[in-house]
Amino acid sequence: MTLYIPELQASARNIDEVKRLALAGADALLIGHQQFANRVPGDFELSDIREATEWLHNQGKKVYVRVNAIYHNQHLTELPSYLKELEEINVDGIIAGDQSIYQILSDINSSLPLTWDPETLSTNYQTLNFWANRGLKRATLSNELSLTAVFEMKEKVNFPINIQVHGMTNIFHSKRKLIRNYYNQIDQAYDSTVQRYIKENKKPETHYPIFEDVNGTHIMSNEDLAMIEYLDQILDAKIDGLYIEGILKTIDYNEQIVSLYREAIDTYLDDPAAYALKKADYKQAIDEIQPESRRLNTGFYFKEQIY
Repeated sequence: MTLYIPELQASARNIDEVKRLALAGADALLIGHQQFANRVPGDFELSDIREATEWLHNQGKKVYVRVNAIYHNQHLTELPSYLKELEEINVDGIIAGDQSIYQILSDINSSLPLTWDPETLSTNYQTLNFWANRGLKRATLSNELSLTAVFEMKEKVNFPINIQVHGMTNIFHSKRKLIRNYYNQIDQAYDSTVQRYIKENKKPETHYPIFEDVNGTHIMSNEDLAMIEYLDQILDAKIDGLYIEGILKTIDYNEQIVSLYREAIDTYLDDPAAYALKKADYKQAIDEIQPESRRLNTGFYFKEQIY
């Protein structure tokens, strides 16, 4: 019988965060550069990726590079050489959602392991099996799924799957520079270093972070996902990858979150009864470090998505 060992994954903005989150208990770090990736916390140049990969491998950890932008023709010119560099660096895999990645990898005869992450499109097992027949090695499921649907998909595929367990989620993406265009319209200077939020007039408590990168404008969720109290269900279903999204959070916060999930996962796998006694404490520990403006919830895992 194969021993079940889930992979705790987290995003990182720089080498310092890579090291701190790995030492806090992350098994794999997700990094990238906005030239080829959407919503990365910070830009890693190839030299940084090499440094991170060598350090993580020495620690027995993994590194995945996001190349999950929506590709345009200029990407198709530049991406092949970038992927060849990543393969030479010996990263543990790439994360992509644009379907052209399959043809690109074939054209350059690359053996880079692919995690398929088309975001809102990964909502049924037949779609995943279709792309598995074309080369994916792992898949990340849509955040709009219920846990019941996640568990069903796990039973219907024969490759590892990832789900997000903590952090904010993306709810809107436009290729247009909406913030910059707005400031141009009102004839005011635009400062890209200022963190901005969207609020609803009828719901003053709303707090949607909005930011721009070279790939356009991104609006993030009003709440942070927090599934530490429900890890027993997730681990019983043998979900392979548990992802913590750290974008727009401090390194100190992310380090503490990774540490708490590491302890909770290890506790459950060692002694489920001990986890049952401590899971409320884990949630309270998160409540104590959670920014006041960021409420916690369980996303769509326990409620039906309404379109």
